[in-house]
Amino acid sequence: MSGFDAVTEWGSGARGRIERLVSSTPRGGPAVVGIVGIGLFLATLLNFFRELQQFGFGLPQVAAVLFGAWLSAVVVYGALYLYDSEYTPGQRWLVAAASLAGVVFVYLVMYVTVFVRPSVGLRIGGPTLQLLASAHAGAVAGYLIGLLYVKARNDAHQARQVGQQLEFMHSILRHDVLNSMTVVRARAEHLDQQLDGTHRESLDAILNQTESVIDLSQRARATVDALAANADVTPEPVDLSAVLREEIATVRSTYDALTVTADVSDDVVVRADDMLPAVFGNLLSNAVQHNDADDPRIHVTVRAGAESVEVRISDNGPGIADDEKEVIFEQGHSSSGGGFGLFFVRTMLDHYGGSIHVEDNQPRGSVFVVSLPRAEREQTSAFAGVGV
Repeated sequence: MSGFDAVTEWGSGARGRIERLVSSTPRGGPAVVGIVGIGLFLATLLNFFRELQQFGFGLPQVAAVLFGAWLSAVVVYGALYLYDSEYTPGQRWLVAAASLAGVVFVYLVMYVTVFVRPSVGLRIGGPTLQLLASAHAGAVAGYLIGLLYVKARNDAHQARQVGQQLEFMHSILRHDVLNSMTVVRARAEHLDQQLDGTHRESLDAILNQTESVIDLSQRARATVDALAANADVTPEPVDLSAVLREEIATVRSTYDALTVTADVSDDVVVRADDMLPAVFGNLLSNAVQHNDADDPRIHVTVRAGAESVEVRISDNGPGIADDEKEVIFEQGHSSSGGGFGLFFVRTMLDHYGGSIHVEDNQPRGSVFVVSLPRAEREQTSAFAGVGV
């Protein structure tokens, strides 16, 4: 065995022993940080008494010992926080090592400053307790750096997991769902040529739902692509008037008992992308699906300002409780049958630089208020519109 191989084998063995030691002592890291805090406090007291003998009692000594005691308490509190955290033993030890490194670094710099100056004939410059107390900041800084590093690594790990999940969803949408529904549509179209009028209504329903699922899959796939690319959405001018008219026409044709009124002026342009129809299609469908009125009604209003455009979608449904007005936009809540859910709506509006919130409608129902940044008509994305 060569010398390099021997060193490599020794290093691997030492690393394995350290990893086993770290995993077997989950409280070791917090204990080390706590010992550092207590040790710094004792060092502050010892130096305080030493300077009392050297310089006498004075305000600088009192201020320095109070400052040191406060920073020591901060370090001890950090140990308690680390003890109650959900970090792994290795991450706790990493924070402890960073805190120790901060102490060593600052103390080395401090002692070089204190003892090198007299050795070359220079005056120290005053009591050293202030310098000793300032070394506590090294422990605090090291602890914070270690903690931020661990948090950053955790966030990066979670981001990788989310990316893998998005890639999995992308694969399902790209292959399984879309391909399966394409086969269903082809078979249904074949049956459409063979069946008589008795089964025509059921077949039409199958075709309509198939087209809806295919369209939903394509839109969802586009959303996954955007999120997987770190949500790098570049908003561009989009004809909001055309988008709303098309989505209103769609919801009218889908729900026979629904009454939709609208006040949508022409040529209202906002900054968004080609997912904007899905945003408003979801909101309109959501207003219908949760409406328990005998005569469900929706009213859409557009108000264009100098820099932003406000879209209000009012319904006469049961309304939304105050404690639910924010929760409904969180991940995990979705409108039944809407496919994307209100989480998708808020996510896309955030990318556009817009916002959404819910108000109470009078005398009954809810109002979803959407705000979007206004844009110029130049190079507007084209959407086929249907008159309202």
